[in-house]
Amino acid sequence: MASLAEKPAGDSENFDRARFDQRVRVGARLAGRYRLERELRSYSGGPQPVPQGWVGFDELLNREVGIDLIDSRHPRAQAVEAAARSAATVPDVRFVQVLDVADEEGLVYVVTEWVSDASSLTQRLSRGPLSVALASRIARELAVAIAEAHGCDLRHGALDPDKVILTSTNQVKIRGLCLEAAMSGAQAATAPTEDVRAIGAIWYATLTGRWPGEHPAFGLPAAPRSHGKPFTPAQVRAAIPKAVDQLVEQALEAADAEVPAIDSVKALTSGIAALPKLRDESEITDVIARPALRRPPAYPVATPTAVQQLGSPGGRVGRTPRGVLAAILGIVVVVGAVAAFQLGGSSQGSGAQTSPSSSPQTSSASSAPVTVRQLSIANASIWDSDKGKDDIERLQQSYNGSSEGWVTTTYIDGPDITSYRKGTGIIFDLGSAQKVGKVTFSVGVPGATVEVWTADATLDSLPPVQNSTPPGFTKQVTKAGVGGNAEVDIAFSATVTTRYVMVWFTALPHQDRSQYNIAGYRDSLANVKIYS
Repeated sequence: MASLAEKPAGDSENFDRARFDQRVRVGARLAGRYRLERELRSYSGGPQPVPQGWVGFDELLNREVGIDLIDSRHPRAQAVEAAARSAATVPDVRFVQVLDVADEEGLVYVVTEWVSDASSLTQRLSRGPLSVALASRIARELAVAIAEAHGCDLRHGALDPDKVILTSTNQVKIRGLCLEAAMSGAQAATAPTEDVRAIGAIWYATLTGRWPGEHPAFGLPAAPRSHGKPFTPAQVRAAIPKAVDQLVEQALEAADAEVPAIDSVKALTSGIAALPKLRDESEITDVIARPALRRPPAYPVATPTAVQQLGSPGGRVGRTPRGVLAAILGIVVVVGAVAAFQLGGSSQGSGAQTSPSSSPQTSSASSAPVTVRQLSIANASIWDSDKGKDDIERLQQSYNGSSEGWVTTTYIDGPDITSYRKGTGIIFDLGSAQKVGKVTFSVGVPGATVEVWTADATLDSLPPVQNSTPPGFTKQVTKAGVGGNAEVDIAFSATVTTRYVMVWFTALPHQDRSQYNIAGYRDSLANVKIYS
């Protein structure tokens, strides 16, 4: 019998495929915790078995995850593992986070964050183009995130509408940094300009509902072309501002010779930031002020039926003699005067005084209700000196209603942690600048000191994490000794307009080993709610 090494290549490939299929199936577990749920896609090209992408379930943390799988003997396996480890070093929360990477029993797997309640940009564009404001905001978010990756000397290399995810609140997430190119076998040394052109193409597609390439792609028809270039967005769709139109052309390298192309995401980010403010339909409030109710007059008024009864026979309204009208008018004036005299006399006789606050106008204004509404949290990120990685797996539990919440790092020295770490906490992103006047949340153990900070109204993206308060933030309130069963309720002295709200610990209570297997200073944050 011939050995495996003596078998033809086809037989060896079939053997590897059978071994791969035996491990990669619905219900299989990796590392004793990641259960495979359903296959999403496979990557064609190259030898069998081809790499696959799955949705899995982390049984330890009770959540869905994404899992990319490739046979250890596959020519791309080493590149996939290296790409995943590199992507994990980029702290920007717009990227789908890499949670785990391993080569185990002949199988390389990469576990990533799973974004729930979201759809790909390809799916969203199947319903038509987006508003100019939303399309431009997506382009800006992509540019800021990719600039962060380029700053780490990393390229996406495969950015397209399939890799862009929009949550139900239009928060942008990017899938497959470095990893997608490695899984598909694309060239590793991708030029930075390719990411710029990819953002330009996505921006064009979101504005027009057309793909700027020569052929249809991502469910979109190809854009009309002239002289080898796609029509500008403004030629395809009306009401696109000239500045947006030109910037998209520059990003696509399709502008005229006298207008230079944009060759870096940093320059693209600056160009988008310089655009005039674009009002999105979602920014228009759905609360319509009701007009104040008019009070009825305090004196009797003749009703229309009195005039009609004086009309022509048969019930029809005819011309009323002037004498009759004069008599009616006289009666009304006399009745009104008598009523006014009696009211005035009664008031003076009883010694009653009318204060200004009892006037109908003032009473109506003072009784108008102040509307307070809970604001939707679009995303959250950790702000500390550990590159924003403290318990990142449970970040969403700080605001999604979970009773466990997000847990800080355990510190050996305390309770004041500001001598070596300025603080640790979470920045909550509202998606756009909104009026904020109140924050409520729960802290697990009594004894913590918590500060609430808000960003300037003009700040629309977060800087890299550092061991200091975030640049552009202002402290609103400090509360010491919080925690336990009582909800922490923090009301600002005045409402502020901001997109980002940070809840920050500067002192933590001591806890024993418990389930974290280490004693020290730590606490938890849960049920964060932000109100207007």
